[in-house]
Amino acid sequence: MIFKLLSPWLLFWVSCTAQKSPPPEFVGPVCDKPPCTRRVIKVKMYIEDSLWDRMVREARGDPTELIGKQMDIIFSSVNKHLKNLDNGGFKVDFARDVVKLNRSEIALEDTYVDRLNGNKTTKVDPTNIFSHTFTFQEAVQKLPDRHSTDLRILFIPERGPDPTLATSEETCICNPDWFGCIAVFSIRFLDNWGHHQAVFAHEIGHALGMDLHDDQFYTSNPKNRLLMWSSVGSRAFIWSPEAKRRINNQDNSCLTKEILSSKEEEVEVEEVEEVDDIFS
Repeated sequence: MIFKLLSPWLLFWVSCTAQKSPPPEFVGPVCDKPPCTRRVIKVKMYIEDSLWDRMVREARGDPTELIGKQMDIIFSSVNKHLKNLDNGGFKVDFARDVVKLNRSEIALEDTYVDRLNGNKTTKVDPTNIFSHTFTFQEAVQKLPDRHSTDLRILFIPERGPDPTLATSEETCICNPDWFGCIAVFSIRFLDNWGHHQAVFAHEIGHALGMDLHDDQFYTSNPKNRLLMWSSVGSRAFIWSPEAKRRINNQDNSCLTKEILSSKEEEVEVEEVEEVDDIFS
């Protein structure tokens, strides 16, 4: 989800002056200046209160271990996508110290500035993912150590009529002068938090530097394989050349670097033979 608002004139100019390309096939990652290292995105996780309480019932007690296992499932899949980006790719790294939101250092307000609606001060709506997003982000921006981790992610239960399943602040990683670096991920199935793993990889792609969607550069998305298309196929796996270019151009040098083993350098691809579920 993109938070940078483009003027109607600029959107018209982009669509009219840039001829769209045919949809790309999968191309493995390249290393421009060997040896390349994987860049590690240090992430801190927060669990929205009602989701935590539902997991308490699932676990019949403290859900920390159960939630940790679900995180492993999510980021095992997400990291398979991130490793296919150029110059060593990326990896999400998180400690298993997941925390219930109201027990964390995050202090939410009752209103927020709605950057999607003329910067109007708006009352919090718990059924709206953008309300969660901006309220969480504003709280993060007030933290004295807001830059102590690369990305903060809030997990919420899927809710409300809006089809949007996840959001993130575009181009925020390694960008300390920008808005708070956050993402919000919705969970549909309590026993399978990884169901929307392609959507979550898409949002991290925005934070890493892909500030637009593939729709603006390619004529179509056969079999829903493009990760940065505006509606993400459940088995999407292709980082388009444009997505790679924009991520390569963002200065993500603040991230910790990790030497790659020969096994880690292997490319993982999951081909999709049929059209699958589409998510926003």
